[in-house]
Amino acid sequence: MGFVNKIKKIDKITSKYFVLFSIIVYTFLFGWHYSSGESIFSSIIQDVCVLFILVNQGVIISYLTWYKD
Repeated sequence: MGFVNKIKKIDKITSKYFVLFSIIVYTFLFGWHYSSGESIFSSIIQDVCVLFILVNQGVIISYLTWYKD
């Protein structure tokens, strides 16, 4: 059980910062422009949808990690 507890501890630490990390990575991609000057995504609606999906995944992972033992 020692190995499983170590994995759970690592998962709790990573899931705690998943939302913040994913938003930082996403904003980096949001500001990314190709050499032609076009954004990496096609529309602002797509950008907002991807942001909500990332936050939703982070909340679900955090809930499953912290509250379900």
